[in-house]
Amino acid sequence: MRILYDHQAFQYQKYGGVSNCFVKLIENLPPDIDYEIAICETDNEHLRNSNLVDVPKERLSFRNFISHNSFKGKSRLYNTITSILPFFTTSGRNLKKSIELLNKQDFDVFHPTYFDGYFLPYLKNKPFVLTVHDMIPELMFKKVDLQARMKPILCDKAAHIIAVSEKTKKDLVDILNVPQQKISVIYHGAPDKENSLLSTPIMEGKYILYVGMRHLYKNFIPMVKSLVPILHRRPDISIVCTGPDFTDEENRLFKTLRVERNMIHMRASDEELVNLYRFALCFIYPSEYEGFGIPILEAYKAKCPVLLNHASCFPEIAGDAAVYFHLDNIQSDLNQVMEQFLNFSVRERLDLLARQNERLKRYSWEKSARKLAEIYRNL
Repeated sequence: MRILYDHQAFQYQKYGGVSNCFVKLIENLPPDIDYEIAICETDNEHLRNSNLVDVPKERLSFRNFISHNSFKGKSRLYNTITSILPFFTTSGRNLKKSIELLNKQDFDVFHPTYFDGYFLPYLKNKPFVLTVHDMIPELMFKKVDLQARMKPILCDKAAHIIAVSEKTKKDLVDILNVPQQKISVIYHGAPDKENSLLSTPIMEGKYILYVGMRHLYKNFIPMVKSLVPILHRRPDISIVCTGPDFTDEENRLFKTLRVERNMIHMRASDEELVNLYRFALCFIYPSEYEGFGIPILEAYKAKCPVLLNHASCFPEIAGDAAVYFHLDNIQSDLNQVMEQFLNFSVRERLDLLARQNERLKRYSWEKSARKLAEIYRNL
């Protein structure tokens, strides 16, 4: 059996959960499932670090077009050039490659890696499987983007839909009225690489680790405000944040709250991130909504205690292998829960880590790929 994957996620993301998920699943497909990835150039680190393709780096992508920095009108100008001279840009060449392989029809199932519906006229009678990682655009953003615009159309036309959690499946049913029997849940797998930088901490002192973006539904600002009493009482504790640099607005808020010395930003490589997890007091995930929550498994793998907002898919993914708090626009008990956690005995901390290690065993890319292969076979 032969599966054709397209270029979308590997072009849009240099690194990220969506493209990494596809790489891990494809790497772990059973031997009877053959595949082809329709891409002719990419900077995606997950794909380039795998043995799945051998293609050059991007020659003229949106990221390196004119400047590596964003500027007003950059997207419109790049897209205009791509539409007029598709052979001239990375986007045009990758799209051409996908269409060529679709027209060739040498596959049994097509699996797009994102939500551009360019492929619909070229499928003929071949089925396609769609993966939905979350319903964030529909639930959290007023602006209608590509996902929100195309997801209902593609969900209707797909032969089958993969959701990454029962929560995402429920949202698909509730929001888009997708029939339950059309959706299968396939969880992400646990990180499969051991790290060699664990012997010495790269960050001195005691710190709480926050990973990723910090906007809106991520609940970062409410989290900081809730932890102010603890940061004042315990000035030796910092909050270390990976992801984008602090904004001017964030820095002003930290100063107003008198916690600017407690807030540390760090740009971390994959190896450094594992080290940060390993030596943190805990990893905290205050988000209001996620489709799965990959950092939970990253923290588990690094033996880092996990504190989660009791929201969205988090109880489904973590079960009893986390310390939960409540943080929304109505209530917050994070200050009290964090104080209790910081006073855990050695036994309580070890018990939590033992539950986390046991929970981690549920998540395997090999197991997830077997389930995906079975869906392909049954179409």
